[in-house]
Amino acid sequence: MAIQTPYSQIATLVIDDMPTQQTTLRGQLQMLHIQKVDVATTAEDAIRMVKAKPYGLVMCDYNLNQKSDGQQLLEYLRDSGLLSPECLFFMVTAENSYAAVASASEHKPDAYLLKPITAGDVEDRLKALLDRRNALLAVNQRLARQDFNGALAECNNLLAKKDRWTMQALQVKGQTLLQMGRHEDAREVYTQVLGLRPNLIWAQLGMAKAHRAAGKFEDAKFLAQSIIASKDGEKNVEAYDLIAQCMEAQGDMQGAMWVMKDSAVVMPSAKRQRLVGESAYRNGDLDTAKECFARLAKATRGSVTSQPQDTLAHAQAMVDCDDPAAALAMLDAGLTQHKNDAQFANVALAIRAQAQAKAGDDVGAKETVAKARATMRRAKADFATVALAKAELMTGNEAAGLKLLETAVSSDHENPRVKQLIGNALRLSGHEDKMQQIVDGAVGEINTRVTAAKSQFRDSRIDEALAAIETALKDFPDNTGVLLQAAQMNCMALRLKKQLNAAIAERVRLYLTRLDALMPGNDRVALMHRYYRETVASLSGATAQAA
Repeated sequence: MAIQTPYSQIATLVIDDMPTQQTTLRGQLQMLHIQKVDVATTAEDAIRMVKAKPYGLVMCDYNLNQKSDGQQLLEYLRDSGLLSPECLFFMVTAENSYAAVASASEHKPDAYLLKPITAGDVEDRLKALLDRRNALLAVNQRLARQDFNGALAECNNLLAKKDRWTMQALQVKGQTLLQMGRHEDAREVYTQVLGLRPNLIWAQLGMAKAHRAAGKFEDAKFLAQSIIASKDGEKNVEAYDLIAQCMEAQGDMQGAMWVMKDSAVVMPSAKRQRLVGESAYRNGDLDTAKECFARLAKATRGSVTSQPQDTLAHAQAMVDCDDPAAALAMLDAGLTQHKNDAQFANVALAIRAQAQAKAGDDVGAKETVAKARATMRRAKADFATVALAKAELMTGNEAAGLKLLETAVSSDHENPRVKQLIGNALRLSGHEDKMQQIVDGAVGEINTRVTAAKSQFRDSRIDEALAAIETALKDFPDNTGVLLQAAQMNCMALRLKKQLNAAIAERVRLYLTRLDALMPGNDRVALMHRYYRETVASLSGATAQAA
């Protein structure tokens, strides 16, 4: 009969390119009576296996002797959401310098083990981490089901025990309240924690997020800056991101860019280079954008962390820096590297047309932009639409280019980043004077339609108002402003009619799902989720009482 231990049922994946090390790690895991062990030799194999089945533990060698190292694989798995929050990731390395690598990365392993390692080393880390996971298991199970109220109840049960998990329970409780849009309640939790431990970084950051959610941007920035100024928080990139988000909300896009630049100095990861490059490009700082994309290409070349969009953005920056030959060479290489990515090929055509126009190949540019136009699916508020619009403008198709840009604004008229991209396209193609015309035309139509729907609502013509906002949404399906209005008005209709209409409730849920995809982690969306939950809860109670 097999011996059972707390670790026996943990499905484990070992990632190592050396057969002898695979055997060693297997043996050590078997000493802990872990029997469910799979082995991968490359990052690509590991990704395929993680997609196929869930694991509770991943043990990965840092130096895989491949194009992707263990740290890049970890970043890819976490960013892609392929590992469950409960899966533990252990990095195995012979390099004492790995601590510096981990500290400069935005995704840190749950533990790292220096070779030579023993079964006892693995068990020590496992025991500590599993104790924490087991203590929070009920909370995390509720969160996995999006049962936020249940998660809060489990946090309160844990807090009532007053044991060593109190701070972890408070941390999860604060995060959950923020996710629910209950920033006032979250602020109370963080006030409680900071009263006990004034310098606790996660509590300070949580308080700053609560301020941001309440629209108190100066208070949020002050707290985040205090974190960065402290010894323990100087590399906290979340604090940098929060400051940049507040600045963008206040309309200071240049200031946000400089904050992102600072974040890339303290955390020179590939992700930081990507974020800074994109921000610099939107702000017209083409030299910085080009430098960032070049560093990004070098850091991710051939690895799983390489993204097709990086090549496109780099090539676009090259075109705008008057280096069409380099842009064309980059696109050619990208087409080989991303040969199975149809979206890459489509956007590459638009940028190629721009490069050909810059190089004086007018005939080639016109032929290429025609191909790009034919392969475009639907104009949206995105990089691809703006790239095609710019190609149209540069090849003399002014009406078509301006129409595409107007559609991009209409698709998400409240998005300042899209407006920056459009401003760049107009300026660099010699049509800067058209900016106000495009924005006013697109925004004016949307505002007129939303205002009309709201007016009908105020006049108690509820069904007409809902029909009007739904029609606007059909015309602008990705417009976050219209989606938020539609969600709010449908919730208000439920409240005014004092009846839980299942079809309307489901409609709002779908709108919120789309908003989550378009604006992940957005405070306004979190508040709308809260309004929806409170609406459904109040009407469910009323329906039950009537029955």
